[in-house]
Amino acid sequence: MSIAKREFKVEKSKSSLSIQIRDHMRGRILAQEWLPGAKIPSEFQLASDYEVSRVTIRTALRALEAQGLIDIRHGSGAYTTNFGGGIRAGLQELRSISETIRELGFVPGVVIRASEVRLPTQAEADALRIPPDQSIFYMERAITANGKVVAFSYDTVKINDLSQSVIKKFSTGSVFKALEAVGKHPVRAVSEIHAVKSELIGWGPSKPKSNLYLQLKQTHFLRDGFPLMTGSTYFVEGRFQFIIHRTV
Repeated sequence: MSIAKREFKVEKSKSSLSIQIRDHMRGRILAQEWLPGAKIPSEFQLASDYEVSRVTIRTALRALEAQGLIDIRHGSGAYTTNFGGGIRAGLQELRSISETIRELGFVPGVVIRASEVRLPTQAEADALRIPPDQSIFYMERAITANGKVVAFSYDTVKINDLSQSVIKKFSTGSVFKALEAVGKHPVRAVSEIHAVKSELIGWGPSKPKSNLYLQLKQTHFLRDGFPLMTGSTYFVEGRFQFIIHRTV
């Protein structure tokens, strides 16, 4: 019996089957079941192992390629890439940073400096398409990997239809997970990327002396097209790698 067949179990969640297989295969790659540069089983073999269609496997493999974990060579097959020991994420993905850190073998953590319910700034109200007298939830967090800060995050969430129990969860873990638990799942984000040098960003002993950051400014949208969250994550220069999958 294959490792996939023995260990993979379909979960009754909102994640599609291809996403579940992608995540399972990511774990196998990161556990070095296949060493860097090794050829992974064919679509036919994987479809047999996971007991799904080849279309589902092909979708999962393309997602892994977009994450920079495999290289699909037409006519030859799929090979694992040498992704090194750093923290990496695909810019084309909409995923929790903490989950990315965990999946790459690091221990994720969040240090919250500020969290409050308040009225939005004009820029926040415009981004979330809400009136200026509608309250929002604002938070400032340091995101860590093995205790070392990799990013500082400043986020604003629209909370007009969220319960107090959900809002409280924002301060205890992943914001995405808290939102998904009540059916609020962002499916896309409008993003801007900027190189930033500022003494006003970050805090604490892990704040870089260079004050250099890569700013990822995003507004997250639900499937119905309405914005749910906006803010900026400032990645500390040199502590986070991004993958861009070039299509031809």
